[in-house]
Amino acid sequence: MYKKLHLHEFEGTTNKVFAHMHKYSGTSSKNPDFDGHSHYFSGYAEEVQGHVHYYSLITGPNIEVEGGHIHYYQCFTTMNKRHCHILWGYTSVYSDY
Repeated sequence: MYKKLHLHEFEGTTNKVFAHMHKYSGTSSKNPDFDGHSHYFSGYAEEVQGHVHYYSLITGPNIEVEGGHIHYYQCFTTMNKRHCHILWGYTSVYSDY
């Protein structure tokens, strides 16, 4: 049976390192909606203090919530100016109802 392709939005702020944080946001890959699926996303965090950090990750499996499902994500950014950051959070809710 065909499972509809869907995506999620995400946004957040990294942890604080050397007295600064970076905001990030984006849209995940489009994937079929089946139990245990995950999504890929990548991008870069906003420029702060003259530098940016890149990230890429695969989310955890879908988590059922009221109105649909979400995914948890967590990763380290690339190193820049002798440091990296951690980003983490939950994607937006996807509902096929």
